[in-house]
Amino acid sequence: MNKKKVVIAVAAALLVVYGGATWYMGESARRHYEEAIAEAQEFLGPKAVLSHEYERGFWTSKDKLVLQWNSPAADSGDASAAAAAAAAAAAQANAPAAQAVRITIDSTLRHGPFAGARLAAAVVESRFSIEGLDEADQKLLVKASAPTLTTVHRLGGGYDVAFALPAGEVGDDIQTLRWQALSAEMRVDASRRDVSGSWKWPEVHMSSVELAESENDDDDDAGGEANGDGTRSSVPEQAGPAKRMDIGMYGIQSEFEMRTEEGLWLFGPGFGKGRFDKIVVTQAVGDAPVKNVAELHDLGYTTVLKRTDNTLGWTTTAQTKGSVGSLVFDSLAMEETVSRIDIDALKMFQKAMLTAYRNAAAEDASPASPASPASPEAFAAWREAGPLFIAALPGYAVKLTAVLEGQQATLEYGLQISKVPPAKEVEELGWGLVMLQGATAHAALHMPKALLPVIAKSLGQEGMPAEQLDDMLELAVAQGFIRQEGDQLSSTVKLDAGKLELNGKSMQLPSFPMPGR
Repeated sequence: MNKKKVVIAVAAALLVVYGGATWYMGESARRHYEEAIAEAQEFLGPKAVLSHEYERGFWTSKDKLVLQWNSPAADSGDASAAAAAAAAAAAQANAPAAQAVRITIDSTLRHGPFAGARLAAAVVESRFSIEGLDEADQKLLVKASAPTLTTVHRLGGGYDVAFALPAGEVGDDIQTLRWQALSAEMRVDASRRDVSGSWKWPEVHMSSVELAESENDDDDDAGGEANGDGTRSSVPEQAGPAKRMDIGMYGIQSEFEMRTEEGLWLFGPGFGKGRFDKIVVTQAVGDAPVKNVAELHDLGYTTVLKRTDNTLGWTTTAQTKGSVGSLVFDSLAMEETVSRIDIDALKMFQKAMLTAYRNAAAEDASPASPASPASPEAFAAWREAGPLFIAALPGYAVKLTAVLEGQQATLEYGLQISKVPPAKEVEELGWGLVMLQGATAHAALHMPKALLPVIAKSLGQEGMPAEQLDDMLELAVAQGFIRQEGDQLSSTVKLDAGKLELNGKSMQLPSFPMPGR
């Protein structure tokens, strides 16, 4: 065999191998994609997936997934009967029938060892579109573009996800949200348990306008000016200048790592951290100059979540500097700690939230629905998860530290469940009183006396004489609300086993009526 034939044979063999690998990876991609659809359907509910079409190709496949949120009538019983009932009800109410909202996800799957010009088992590019919005909602979204999602299935298992939201704006003359392009990425390992990711958002800006309505309006329905035909306009009569609030967040970035567990969402052991370059809150009334309500710089945060046996605990720290009103902080810091949260109880709570989400998606959140906090089903879920939650003796604590003009002040508070109540006691007294009697709560404030004039000024008492401040402080000390040691002021409150202490002295708690007494 000459060299030319050998080359042709080798090329043909490689083509067969590559084609076989491409076909196999295409089948694998389809299987993984259908598994993802099944998981989404399990999360959203069996009726949320309206249709799913998959067109298999050798090099490229197409998929179209349509999700739908129905009205209560359209989501129960026979579809035609429900539609007729809805139409009849709408006609009777002289209002148009509510139409279902649909989200369509069009995906292109490229498979093969070099799918999408990269070394991967498959690359899935998904685009989103929404249908069924009324004219008013369509106007709100006219300046917004649909996001895109790119998923790369790695040859060794696992996948990478990239999410992109183009710059846009939604809203009207009353409320508006606008943003620069958001980019996010996530990496999932082959076991689908270890997840990491990051995201960046250069700018997000929210604004709202509060219109001062006329005092002659009895209620919102009666608002607006009278028209010549006896009706009223939708724009209320102004009683004063409009108030505008603006919130701008700049230079947002974040990253995280976590280990997932079945039935437990967003609470896997791991860490997260991020920062905001700047947060600015402004307010304006009518034509008056814009005032800064708050301006914070270099806000950074970290969260570390750990698992111990069957409980979770996490600590979040944050620090920044800037101004709030007239107070200018050299630094502001927070440390928040949540401890001993029972994992099984947390799973039960999250399962209840999932049920509420499904009901809300189906527009079926009624007082008798399990999604309602007042429903018997909700109370039953709490009765099941509550004992586990309490038995773990959970705790919550916060420490705030502020430095103004070189002077440091701290505020600490928290709540700790210190004992597990007997079931009989819970049945007789109820969870509220039992938790009050079995919990320990505390709060403590420490600050230098030199900060009193600064705080008084921030409260609009700039001209308050020093003698008056001293008299007020002396009265508070005499009544036991504040302790003074030199130039330092402090106040501590503790509630333990139903007993209240203020600065170490017992105080009488208000009495509560006991059931059956």
